[in-house]
Amino acid sequence: MLALNNKSIKQTLNICGGFIDYFRDPARGTKWSPFNGQARRRQIFDALTGLKFTAIIETGTYLGTTTQHFAETGLPVFSVEGNARRFGFVKARFLRYRNVSIRLGDTRSQLRNILAELGADRRNEPLFFYLDAHWKMDLPLADELDLVLKSCAQPTIMIDDFEVADDPGYGFDDYGKDKALVREYIEPFIVRNKLSVFYPAAPSSEETGFKRGCVVLAKEAAKDQLALLPQLRLSPS
Repeated sequence: MLALNNKSIKQTLNICGGFIDYFRDPARGTKWSPFNGQARRRQIFDALTGLKFTAIIETGTYLGTTTQHFAETGLPVFSVEGNARRFGFVKARFLRYRNVSIRLGDTRSQLRNILAELGADRRNEPLFFYLDAHWKMDLPLADELDLVLKSCAQPTIMIDDFEVADDPGYGFDDYGKDKALVREYIEPFIVRNKLSVFYPAAPSSEETGFKRGCVVLAKEAAKDQLALLPQLRLSPS
């Protein structure tokens, strides 16, 4: 019990510290533009909103820069951050946004909670998922995909920091054996759910900011809509 209390106290202090960080330097979360400062990636998301999403769910809030762009759509936005101090920062940042709900905790458990809160009717509607919670040895991506694909009828999923195999100019995360964000890692989900796989149409040489790769996944019903977007190209394999 003492250990639990000490853990709770430490978490509370970290959250309060995050609030203080925000009020001392609110501009800290605005030093980059959304999506790693990548203009082409932002164009992809803006084009995807034509699918008429009814909510946006993000894992890996960090300082809320991309969350801010999501919030400006006016849609309900749910974002999960695992670090208590950063949670305090973004909680303070979005206090005045009635459409933004910031959650603290493991992305898998919080994503499960969010999907339950949305309810069966909303889970049957078009939803956008931005999965960006991968960091070092913790790679919850497979569990996140499993939760989303089993629960949602019309999800469009964008994974950040993903390899664009035929364009090495795009960076991606690689944490060692079986922990690289490459096609092989998500292949079982592609096959099992008959997913369509899209990459950025723009070459990395035309991208700005950090030039991180991404992949967009959708179930078969949305394939034709996504194929019409000039910002995306269907994976060759």
